[in-house]
Amino acid sequence: MASLTQKTEYRRKLRNAKAGKERKAKLRNQGTTPSFPIHTPEADANAPSQAKGGSADE
Repeated sequence: MASLTQKTEYRRKLRNAKAGKERKAKLRNQGTTPSFPIHTPEADANAPSQAKGGSADE
């Protein structure tokens, strides 16, 4: 049978390994960069004509 010290150290190790597990999984799956709008009306108004899709070679 394991001593009380061995049991305690094992429990601490297990608890530390599990700490933050959900947060870390969420960061792996979703990333850390917050979502932000890419094409806003302000950005489209300031874009050059080539970026707006009105180029002559289409």
